[in-house]
Amino acid sequence: MTPDVLRRWLTDLGRDRLARLLSSRPSLLGLGPGGPVDSLDELVYRLRLPAIAGEALSAMPTPALQVAEAAAVLGPDRIRRDRLAELLGREPDDDDLQAVLDQLDQLAVLVRDGDDLCEVAPLRHVFREPLRLGPPLAVLLGDLAAHEVKSIATMIGVRPARTKREATAGIEAIFADADAVRALVSQAPPQTRALVENVAERGSRALYDVLLARHAAAAPELVWAVQRGLLIGAGDWFMGLDMPAEVGLALRGGGFRAPFTPRAPFVPTVEIAEGLAERSAVAALTEAVERVCGVVEECDQRPPAVLKSGGVGVREVRRIAKQLGVHEQHVRLWLEIAGELELVSAEEDTVLVGERFEEFRRLPPAEQADLVVQAWLAVGSLPTWQPPGGKQSPPLCFFAEGPLQAMRITLMSVASRMLRGPDGGPRGLTSFADLVAATQWVSPVLTADVADGVFASVWAEAALLGLVAHEAPTALLASLMDSEEPERALADVTAALVEPARDTGIFQADLTVVVPGATAAGLADLLDTAADREGRGTASTWRFSAASIRRALDGGTNADDLEKQLTAVSQNGVLPQPLRYLIADVARRHGAMRIRAAGCVIRCDDASLLAEVEATAQLRDLELWRPVPTLLVSAAPVPETLSRLRAAGFAPVEEGTHGEVVIERTAIRRAPAGTGREPLDDWPGPPLPDLEIADPDELAADLLENPAGRRGGRRPSSGDLAEIDYLEQLFRLE
Repeated sequence: MTPDVLRRWLTDLGRDRLARLLSSRPSLLGLGPGGPVDSLDELVYRLRLPAIAGEALSAMPTPALQVAEAAAVLGPDRIRRDRLAELLGREPDDDDLQAVLDQLDQLAVLVRDGDDLCEVAPLRHVFREPLRLGPPLAVLLGDLAAHEVKSIATMIGVRPARTKREATAGIEAIFADADAVRALVSQAPPQTRALVENVAERGSRALYDVLLARHAAAAPELVWAVQRGLLIGAGDWFMGLDMPAEVGLALRGGGFRAPFTPRAPFVPTVEIAEGLAERSAVAALTEAVERVCGVVEECDQRPPAVLKSGGVGVREVRRIAKQLGVHEQHVRLWLEIAGELELVSAEEDTVLVGERFEEFRRLPPAEQADLVVQAWLAVGSLPTWQPPGGKQSPPLCFFAEGPLQAMRITLMSVASRMLRGPDGGPRGLTSFADLVAATQWVSPVLTADVADGVFASVWAEAALLGLVAHEAPTALLASLMDSEEPERALADVTAALVEPARDTGIFQADLTVVVPGATAAGLADLLDTAADREGRGTASTWRFSAASIRRALDGGTNADDLEKQLTAVSQNGVLPQPLRYLIADVARRHGAMRIRAAGCVIRCDDASLLAEVEATAQLRDLELWRPVPTLLVSAAPVPETLSRLRAAGFAPVEEGTHGEVVIERTAIRRAPAGTGREPLDDWPGPPLPDLEIADPDELAADLLENPAGRRGGRRPSSGDLAEIDYLEQLFRLE
């Protein structure tokens, strides 16, 4: 398609269609070195680039790629629609084929022109070797000198020609007849015939040295094929031999058809009980939020060391998993989600809890769940994936493992769409391989060469977050994939599914308290102060002990206030008798012994208690000395003496210089909000440009209203396109 024709076609599109065309190629909106297009002339220029066409095709489903690849074989000139349909094994008016052609026309890949189709950009350069066939004969002959073309014409029996054009026409006439091509090949020596038929079947591009290495004894036969135009030198720095597309098609036989699968693979499903998936989703999502908070709190209490190369090492991950009683792979996931939400930071030598965590833990559970799901969709790595025979990347190392966000969303979108019954209700998946096949059909470029286990890991992570349950999509997934405003829809669904946080607990006679569901931050703070957490998830459990009650009293709370506070959060308004007795007993002994800094001095009005301390064997290395019955002098400083006495079962408190009790406060270290490291912070090259991403609707309207553009229709400079050209060359080298 010539630039003038393409420009007129773009002008007639209208704003909506032009906006869709621009959206299909993010580089036209500014996501690339060329910036947003400024004029229709620039748009025409860039649409004719193979890299830009490839950008649109990369997001298309399998049938669109199949039709475009078949068209690439028949191009680059005008493509007859009936010839394309024949190559695909369809009738010209086939509904499935017409639907795909409509899609390619909408996105300016193959544009209709009457009964013909026109390539906007040369598709052969996009597919490199479409259908494993070489370029058309006319293209290959055009790169040869006149005497070389005339020599080929003579060898295959074309009448002597005076010009290159006449010789080319004669060769094309013979090669257009498939029977004539097959007859020519039948005259070849056996080794040449085998060689040519193998190239026709497996692909046309092969290096001279490869051919000569494989057929060292057949060099004369190789020359025989070259002399007759069955193999033609590519004429570029690849030093390759190409087989004309006409020869390849002829040798494949009249029954050869390009693949065309317009319908997605069938995904078998089974019925699941009504409401089963939603109930499981609520439990999974509630537990996920609790686990994220649990991992962050563990990092706060015992900060994991950060590897020199970045991230949290295997030993630390296993320690956290053991402490929380969860699977090691799950810890990796919760750490990555916490990092995405900036609840933790791995910028220092240890993992620091971020300032945002305090705000996060006080949000309603529905809002917490909303943020956790959105963070998972944005995580740039796949923390639970174990490479076959390889080593997992450490969590929080900011290593992006390919376009995982897009792949994650694609798999979830396919599941949401295909795992539905006629009534729209969720249905269970029977074979995960079928879902993977459907995903690969929907997005073949994105999902090409995906390593084993990647899709399964994404699916397992989705189950941990309640997006899928019992192999079926849940309302959470539907809100994300089936709504025009997914963020608002997700917030509505989480608000409906996730119960509010509970601010009361069930106190039991065995000195435990159970809080079903999510625990309010205030209740968790109180229980964490006076009890030890034993479990968390869909329900959280704490256990009271003498040490935990002493810890609360050490923090400045007296026994009466503590009992009142716990009674206020008891579900039935009463504390079990064993707990009340425990509080009273610890309070009676608490503070009876006082420690004053000296080196230090232990003071106690109860001389018998000091005698017991002095006689304790495990305290001998403190070198305790008793100058008077109510005093002990320790050789260790106050913090160590306090710790050792408490470990031995005593309940001392620190005393100030004026006899007042020193209230113990744990120093809290936090990572400042908004200081999380970005993946490209360590980029060694020149500064990356700030990208200006245009709105497709606004840009389309601007191009139609002001075709000349604000810069006078400037085309991208050679420097702008240098990166695209270089990457395209690398792409074609693969």
